[in-house]
Amino acid sequence: GTLILRRLCILLDAERVYRELSTILEGEADLDFASVMVQALNLILLNSSELAELRALIKQSLSNPSGRDLFNALYSSWCHSPMGTISLCLLA
Repeated sequence: GTLILRRLCILLDAERVYRELSTILEGEADLDFASVMVQALNLILLNSSELAELRALIKQSLSNPSGRDLFNALYSSWCHSPMGTISLCLLA
């Protein structure tokens, strides 16, 4: 799963992949599944070298409108995982 997601981020643009997955997870009825997925996505976001640009964009969320928009898009689904939410906020 992790390798597939990392590869998708390389081929399809990491921001687009994360935005789409976030939108899907936001409306997910199975909250346990959503929580596990957010934890996995968060771990990949924090540790993957392929997502360095995405992390940099989130770090600029206070001064960059596109970073702020990305943070807001991720935040709503990241709330399925308390530690994921904290990690996202600390990253920003």
